[in-house]
Amino acid sequence: MNIDTVIENFIPIAKPISMALNRQKKHASLIIYKRKIIAIGQNIFKTHPDTIRLGYKFGEMHSELDAFRKVPKKFRNKKLILVNVRFNRFGEFRNSKPCPVCSKWCSEIFHKIYYTTNDGLNIL
Repeated sequence: MNIDTVIENFIPIAKPISMALNRQKKHASLIIYKRKIIAIGQNIFKTHPDTIRLGYKFGEMHSELDAFRKVPKKFRNKKLILVNVRFNRFGEFRNSKPCPVCSKWCSEIFHKIYYTTNDGLNIL
């Protein structure tokens, strides 16, 4: 799947999810398998044992981990794609590149990782 496909098929789904979040940094993550969304996540203020185990600052759950926790077990060893987005209050792209903690475990799990920047969509 290329960047144009992600922009055309998944950004229109991710944007309203991100924009609806009631927080300053509106991160949302989609996990895709065979062009179908199998999980959606968002940043969560609450702590979780997984966030502490992985070493997240303040123990808050990032959208990547929230989404991955929702992936059904039958998909866990498949070629999954992560689409990570963030928008400002005007609906403009903002940086959603996974943090160093997320990057470490995400690179081991996801076949491709797409993320927004102020200029558009990038791929890791």
